[in-house]
Amino acid sequence: MRSRDLARLAGVSVRTLRHYHQIGLLPEPPRSANGYRSYAASDLIRVLRVRRLTDLGMPLSRIDPLMDIDAELALLDDDYARQIEHLRRRREAIRALRQRDTPVDTPAFAREYLAVVGGRRELPTPSVEIERDAALLLESILDPASISRLTALRQDEIERLADVSAALLDLDEDASREHLDTVVDALVSVLRHVTPLLLASRPTPDVARSFDVYVDDQLPPVQRETVRRAVRRLRD
Repeated sequence: MRSRDLARLAGVSVRTLRHYHQIGLLPEPPRSANGYRSYAASDLIRVLRVRRLTDLGMPLSRIDPLMDIDAELALLDDDYARQIEHLRRRREAIRALRQRDTPVDTPAFAREYLAVVGGRRELPTPSVEIERDAALLLESILDPASISRLTALRQDEIERLADVSAALLDLDEDASREHLDTVVDALVSVLRHVTPLLLASRPTPDVARSFDVYVDDQLPPVQRETVRRAVRRLRD
């Protein structure tokens, strides 16, 4: 049979057949007296087998006449299982966002924390948004292991973080020195607890500067200075 006949029977294009020849999946057949390729039934079977494997998702680069098909299909199945699990986690995240009416850009590791912070009546909405934006920045800095550790925080630990964040975000210029010192002490305590969870994460200088710029832009002077005092205490 000629190229167009083989292509029609196999459900591929003549161009695809030429490509199979070029990459070695289909041997060159003998040519007839008039110069046309003359294919046999075995060629049709080979093309049908290749098409079947590609329909299952196997890349052409992994298809070889001598390959162990069962082993290759097992690898392909494992790959699909990983993709399904990845998609399942995405669907769970989407479902959780829809059920909680949570903004779509809320990082998964910060969901519980932001829900607690958002429930603090003393905090205005802009303050809660500051925390959400900070969580987005953290997500760009942290490695997967650190994110997993933050996600695994107990409810009492989340409540403690929310208490300290609320105390910080509630500060204004009229806060007494004694109250500021109390908030600094609380911040230092929380940071000492959280920092070991993030030791594997090393932000690049550019990312670190971006976070500093964000803090400078979003927090009023009294809150910025409180954060800096706590950080200096940790470094001393």
